[in-house]
Amino acid sequence: MKLEINQPKSFIIQSEKYWNEIDVEIQEGEVYTFTAEGNWKDLLMETDADGYTNWYMSLYNCFKRSRKNKWFALLGSLNKREDFLIGKNNKILFQHSGRLFCYANDVKGFYWNNFGKISLSIMRIH
Repeated sequence: MKLEINQPKSFIIQSEKYWNEIDVEIQEGEVYTFTAEGNWKDLLMETDADGYTNWYMSLYNCFKRSRKNKWFALLGSLNKREDFLIGKNNKILFQHSGRLFCYANDVKGFYWNNFGKISLSIMRIH
């Protein structure tokens, strides 16, 4: 799906899915705003789309899908290759084209202990 300028679209991002396929095609040079609401859980740790960090989990940072971002931060990916932070609020100018996917930043093989979902609103503004 191609979003028109100022056309909002909402999606549910499930924490237990390795990839949440978003039916949005992004073109190089387009600008989008992202707004995420709600909380989800990484086993017992509840957080919002900005994710969390703590001393214990920092011992395992090298295993996260995106090492530079917090645990359980909401991330996007173009074509499952170019990952970027969405978090609770973000505005992004895309340098490449592709299909949008989203996920909670966790360790491959440990999505079975994730619970909850985040509501993500996307709008193309340019």
